[in-house]
Amino acid sequence: MPSLIARSTATRMTVATPRSARSLCSIFLLLAYTCAAGLMGCGPSDPVVAEIAEKTITADQLRTFVEKLPGGLKSPHEGDAARRHYLQSLVDRQLMLLEGHRRGLDTTRAVTGAVDNTTRSWLTTLYLSSVVAPRVQVDTEDIQRLITERGYDRERKLNAILVHTREEIDTVATGLAEGVTFAEMARRFSLDDRSAAQGGELGFVDVEAAERSYVPADVFRDLPLGQVSEPLSAGKSWHVVRFTEDRPADPTKARHQLKEELYTQGLQQAQEEEQEQLRARFSLVRHDEALSLIVDAYRRQNTTSLDNSDMPLYTFDGEQVSVRAAQQVLRGGAPPRVLAQREGAIAILNRRVLAPRMFAHAAIVEDLVDGAELEEHRRELREDILLATLRRQETDMVDVSEIEVRQFYDDHPEQFVHERSVWAEELLLATESEARQVHQLIVDGADLAELVSRSLRADAERRSARHHYHPGEVALYPRLVPAMLAAKKGELMGPLEVDGGWSVFRIAYANEGGIEPFDSVQRQARALLLKRRQQSALGAFLQHLRDTHASVVVIHAEHLAKALPDEVL
Repeated sequence: MPSLIARSTATRMTVATPRSARSLCSIFLLLAYTCAAGLMGCGPSDPVVAEIAEKTITADQLRTFVEKLPGGLKSPHEGDAARRHYLQSLVDRQLMLLEGHRRGLDTTRAVTGAVDNTTRSWLTTLYLSSVVAPRVQVDTEDIQRLITERGYDRERKLNAILVHTREEIDTVATGLAEGVTFAEMARRFSLDDRSAAQGGELGFVDVEAAERSYVPADVFRDLPLGQVSEPLSAGKSWHVVRFTEDRPADPTKARHQLKEELYTQGLQQAQEEEQEQLRARFSLVRHDEALSLIVDAYRRQNTTSLDNSDMPLYTFDGEQVSVRAAQQVLRGGAPPRVLAQREGAIAILNRRVLAPRMFAHAAIVEDLVDGAELEEHRRELREDILLATLRRQETDMVDVSEIEVRQFYDDHPEQFVHERSVWAEELLLATESEARQVHQLIVDGADLAELVSRSLRADAERRSARHHYHPGEVALYPRLVPAMLAAKKGELMGPLEVDGGWSVFRIAYANEGGIEPFDSVQRQARALLLKRRQQSALGAFLQHLRDTHASVVVIHAEHLAKALPDEVL
C-alpha cells in the first residue's frame, strides 16, 4: 500500500485538542471502551482514516467501534465534530500504547503474567465448555427423586402453638398428651392471636415456607398427618406443630433449582475425572522438593522465597509450572493455614494451579483454537492490560488532602443533597398468616434481625433486615414506600400486602432530607474529588501525548464521512 502521508489530502496533526475537562473526560471514556473493541486488519477496499507511527486505523475499524458503543458513550456532538470525536479516542489509544511500549511496561512481569493468566483462564473455559460440559447429563428421574425426597411435591396445612419459653411449651405438650385438643391448647396458650382463634391453623405452606417458620425440613417431610411434633425452637420462642392436610404443589421452581444443582455436581465430577485422564495422558510429575518448599514457607509464615523461585513444581507434556508461578496464584487468597499442611497444599494446588494449566494445555493440544486466533487474543489482552497499567501509573500518584476534601464539600453542596428517606428494619413474608406470626413474635420480644432468615428479600440476611427507602422508589414499591414514609419511628407496622408477599417493618431512622453533614459524606466527597483529579491528570496526560507525538499522527479526513455516514452517527 503506497504511503498515504504523501497524499495532498492527508493532514499531519491530531484530530482534535479539546482542553475542557468535559471533553477530555468524554474522550477518555471512549478510550476505555476501545480496550474491549478490538481492531482488525484492513483490506484494499478499507481506506485508512488515520496513521499513528507504524499503526493504522481503517474506516471499517472506526465504523465497527462506533456501532458497538453503548448508548451512554455516544458522542454529544453531531456531523464532522462527532466523527473527529470518535476517531480521537482510537488515536489516543494508539498514542497510549506507544507510551506504554516506550516505558517498557509490555515486558514487565506484572503485564506478561497477567496476559498469561487471563489467556489460560480463557483456554480453560473453552476446554471445559467444549469437551467436558457436553458430557454432563441430568436425568429427569433424578430430579423427580429429589423433588419427592425433599418434599417439594406437596404443601401441608400447618398448625402451631407458639409460646415464650421451654417451660410453657412443655406445659402445652403435657396438656396435649393428656387429651386436650390441639385447637383448645392453641386458643389458651398461643401468642399468635389470629391463628389461636382458628385453633392454631396457619394455612398451607411448602417446605421452604415451613423452614422460614422454624419448622425443620425433616419435620415437614416426615411428621405424619395429625401427629404433634416434639417442642421446636422458634428463635427466642418455642412451638409445637402438626399438619392436618396435604395437597400437591407445583414443583416447577424446585425442578429448575435441582436441575442446576445436579448439573453443578455432575460438572465437578466430570472435571475431576478429566483431570485424572489428563494426568496420565500428559505423564504428570509433581516434584515433592518444590511442594515441601511451599509447605515450609507457609508453615513459617514467610513466603518471600517463593516469589522468585523457578524450581519446577509440576512438569507435564513438555510444560513446566514453577514455584513462582504457583505462588502468584496462591497469593490471590488461598488460606495460609491449609497451605501449611501437606495434604491441604496438594488439594489447593491441584484445584487452583494444576487443573487450569492442564485444561488450557489440552485446549491447545486438541486444536480448539488455532495459532492465529490465540495470538490475536493475546495481542488484544496485552494491549488492554498495558493500557490499564499505564492509567494506574498516571493516577496512583494523584492524592487529595483533608483540607481539599472539605473545600470541595463547601464549594459543591449540590453534590451532597439527600432527599427525604427512611432506614427500616423490614421482613417480607410469603403469607399473611406467616407475617402475623412474625409480627406477634416481635411484639413479644423477638429481635427482628434474628428473624431475617424468614424474609423473602434476596439481600435481607446480608443487610441484617435493614433497608433504605426514599420517594424515588415509589415506582418500585408503590405500597411499601408511602407506608414507610408515613410511619412513626420505632412503631412496628404490618402485615402490609405488597408486591411479592406481606411486609412487617419498623422505622429505625428517618432523614428529612437536605445537605448531608460533612462527617457523614467525607468519604464520598474524597472519592468524588479524587476521581475528578484523576480524570484531570489523565486528560493532561493525553494532551501531553498528543502534543509530543503530533508529528507521527496523520489524519485522512476525506475518508471520515464514508467511514461514519450520518445513519451510523
